[in-house]
Amino acid sequence: MIAKIKFAGKEVQVDLNKPIDLSLASKSNVSFKAWFSNEISFKTVSNSGFTGSVSQGGAVNFREITINPHANMTHSESVGHISSKPVPVNNIINQLNVVAQLISISPQNILNDNGVHKKGDSCVLLKQLENKIYKNVKGLIIRTQKNYESLENKNHSNTNWPYLSEESALYIRKMGIKHLLIDQPSIDREYDCGMLLAHKAFWNFPKTIDKERTITELIGVPNNVKDGIYLLSLTIANIENDASPSRPVIYEMKFSK
Repeated sequence: MIAKIKFAGKEVQVDLNKPIDLSLASKSNVSFKAWFSNEISFKTVSNSGFTGSVSQGGAVNFREITINPHANMTHSESVGHISSKPVPVNNIINQLNVVAQLISISPQNILNDNGVHKKGDSCVLLKQLENKIYKNVKGLIIRTQKNYESLENKNHSNTNWPYLSEESALYIRKMGIKHLLIDQPSIDREYDCGMLLAHKAFWNFPKTIDKERTITELIGVPNNVKDGIYLLSLTIANIENDASPSRPVIYEMKFSK
């Protein structure tokens, strides 16, 4: 199915039959995780003569799933993640489809402590983003990893993953980005003493309670997907929480000549 949309005054064709899934599958036997959380777990419900397992003689499969969306799966979060005021993410995504830009960035190694960044850190710096974000895009997808095939099995805990500098997050907000996606467990440093500088910069917190912007973490961008402009469909589970499991899907956009 070919859809036609307008972007930056030009007609664009989008093939909706060719989705590119950026979510990572959460599996019962092998699963990625972060923040020292347990893996996702599945428990067969059995009570009062009922067995929720066909292989065990039940009529249906019926399992309880224990998850932490921040640690066990691709997820989208609202400013409610860092605010004392509840801001459920399922209430703020009112536009499921937006034009987004995919950018691949090799985080820079920090050579010296400077009070915020630590020697040995890897960081997406402002100079790597300046003048590279297109005008009029509302989504920004940052790819920092090239080992896509291994991401679904990765334990991110205690790895000191690459993160965004505060200046980078401020710039992304300044460029009008509403939905920020990254292939790391967080846009902030794993151990940052609760400063959350990038989160606060992107959401302009605590000056405002931004109910328009989301951050999606723990995505996976296939190696063969090229940088460029895509139509982003950001779908989340309708759960009233600061974060929810999500499935971001992108579609290639072809500009008419």
